[in-house]
Amino acid sequence: MKKRVIVNRLLTLAAVAALSAATAGCAKTAAGAPQSGEEAQGPVQLTYWYSWKDKIAENNTERIQEFNDTVGKEKGIVVTAEYQGTYEELHSKLKSAFVAGEEPDVCVMEIASIQTFAEGGIIQPIGEFMDQEDVADFYPGLMENCYVNGTLYGIPYLRSTPVLYYNKTLFEKAGLDPEQGPADWKELAEMSKKLETAGAAGYGFISDVWHYEALIRCNGGDTVNGDWTQATFNSPQGVELAEYLKKGIGDSNFKYYSGAATAAGDVLSTDVVNQKTAMWIASTAGLTNNMQLASDNGYEIGTAFIPKNTQNKVPTGGCNLVMTSRLEGREREAAAELIKFMTSKDSAVKNHIKTGYLPTRQSISTDERLLALYKETPQYQVALDQLKYGSGRPMAQGYMESAKVYTEAMDKIMSSDADIQAVLDQAAEDCNVLLK
Repeated sequence: MKKRVIVNRLLTLAAVAALSAATAGCAKTAAGAPQSGEEAQGPVQLTYWYSWKDKIAENNTERIQEFNDTVGKEKGIVVTAEYQGTYEELHSKLKSAFVAGEEPDVCVMEIASIQTFAEGGIIQPIGEFMDQEDVADFYPGLMENCYVNGTLYGIPYLRSTPVLYYNKTLFEKAGLDPEQGPADWKELAEMSKKLETAGAAGYGFISDVWHYEALIRCNGGDTVNGDWTQATFNSPQGVELAEYLKKGIGDSNFKYYSGAATAAGDVLSTDVVNQKTAMWIASTAGLTNNMQLASDNGYEIGTAFIPKNTQNKVPTGGCNLVMTSRLEGREREAAAELIKFMTSKDSAVKNHIKTGYLPTRQSISTDERLLALYKETPQYQVALDQLKYGSGRPMAQGYMESAKVYTEAMDKIMSSDADIQAVLDQAAEDCNVLLK
């Protein structure tokens, strides 16, 4: 609760700062440029913040350079791209920078955080710059986390869903079809068990709320109710998921990596590269890097839908592009040009090919570049095919705190003989306080 109070105070302070723009540097203009109402001089200078390294960083810097060389050159806009770490690190820096009047103009924002930053006055609506027909081109499942109370604040950029990755080389060793991953929970358990003969754990997993969101939705449940005010992971569907995973550890060659998701994920990734674990859930965003790691280490990987129990349904993830709230005039128009360019049809194709993030627009499904990619590398198409089952993530301010309570409860269940229903009921009770 203390952490939540601190966050709320930060956001309140940020909102006050937004209203006090005169003392914090309202309407940031290019160096040497006159204020609004005077004749514009020189190019508009924008700062763009992004997250993550490797192929994702390369994609960001390539798109920014492409913008500067084309639209920016034509319209007098120069953008500087700056890396800010993980989403969590970028969000934290953004709050501090906003209070100090030193925020970027455009940045990526993890989708579940859009509402918090919109209500805190740090980002502004952008609907007036977007053609409605253009907005309708984005897949519906990606748009759910772009609106706050019916107002458009973000545009889908590098978006993802979780998928099941599997080691095709280990599948062959175990006598399994390397071109067919498990379709449901029953097959996941059966295939995992058979992979013992290949000398590897079958299905490896960590306590990650995004992965649990996917699995519980594939069982007809969810982590919270429809208006995000009450935890529901202690429902029969949620309990069944926990029981399934726990039983899999004992009976079906599942391997649980305990502890915080980031550290546990690093250990899982090491086992994957060393071919000690054959199946795991991760983001589509890692597809390009995962395929490179497989090639470098002498194995092949495949991708499949998140295994279902009762239905196919997955949460979307990744980031939207947003503009900060102090922008106005030329800078605001320039920021809109940048967002439209970074999320355009051509950019959406390039973003997908470069990183493995989803092809965000429906109209590019027949693009020759993508058809050629899918023919050569069918692993990329799985994410697109699964997208029709995609849906948004909860955006309640207390959700990420409650998610931590839930994942810690699941860690306790997987690591001990604690009563599953009792542990989840207590966690849900604690989460309900945070959500309200």
